[in-house]
Amino acid sequence: MPLTRKPRIAIMGEFSSGKSTLCNVLMGARPLLEKVTATQLPPVWLSYGPTDAYTMGLDGVAYDLDVADLYSVSLETTEYVRIFMKSDILRYCDLIDMPGISDPSMSPEVWERMAHLADGVLWCTHATQAWRQSESGVWSTFPQEMRRSSLLLVTRFDKITSDSDRAKVLKRVVQEVEGLFADVVPVSLLKAMLAGNDEALWIDSGAQAMCTALFGIIHQLIDDGIAEPGDDPAFPVQPEPADASEVGQSLIARAFERLMVIRNTPVVKVKPRRVAAGERLLRTERPTGDDGPAIVSFSDNEVEEEDALLALTRAPRSK
Repeated sequence: MPLTRKPRIAIMGEFSSGKSTLCNVLMGARPLLEKVTATQLPPVWLSYGPTDAYTMGLDGVAYDLDVADLYSVSLETTEYVRIFMKSDILRYCDLIDMPGISDPSMSPEVWERMAHLADGVLWCTHATQAWRQSESGVWSTFPQEMRRSSLLLVTRFDKITSDSDRAKVLKRVVQEVEGLFADVVPVSLLKAMLAGNDEALWIDSGAQAMCTALFGIIHQLIDDGIAEPGDDPAFPVQPEPADASEVGQSLIARAFERLMVIRNTPVVKVKPRRVAAGERLLRTERPTGDDGPAIVSFSDNEVEEEDALLALTRAPRSK
């Protein structure tokens, strides 16, 4: 069956490999994100929607979270932080920003217990020491089926100044990871952040190639499992509707919109795939008690005083 939700893409790599910068590039450096990437947190699951947040405790209970309290989230009692915000990339997929796999300040369990939720991975490896043995060891523990839906990003590629050295590094990495990723993409994330609306600089940074490869991964994940070609018309895949006042202006938006038009244009003489009746609109909804964890709120006037006190005592956050 085709996905009925947005694909979830995890951002992973070793400590200081450029993950936070990648997250900023993809998200368009939204103001809220500065708090996220500057804070030592458990995995942060980012989805499209009005600004909202909760934490999922290791006790299986979700707790309402004021984003101003991100600094107080406890690593010891929290499985992940879920944040809803409006950003172009989140109209197409959810992102899960993982802690560094080699971060000496936290146990690998912090990200390991979240890895099963990801459909694909953007793995960041630092160009000057690309694809270390420690990275290879961790990646070998992931399911093989995830390889075709994951990208290896060789970050800080601009740190290698010689064209010949760049070619050597890229050749070595491509050879070493053959069959382990869908593609290897060199990228200078700092250049991409500085590109603004300069499409030439955006392309030169490698960000355009990264977006094209990511778009392909997202829609490969959406299409996986669809029945064999038939006579029924295929419904175009559409991202979450944009809030024109907040999103739709970034270079990522432009790139994805162009690719979306190409993807949803029927190919002549090729029978469309059979899909279930209905609009294939990618959405992410905040869970409710019926379809996910109930949220324990600390400001809900309908909660009895006794229940509110119990929720406060169980809240998985450090003061």
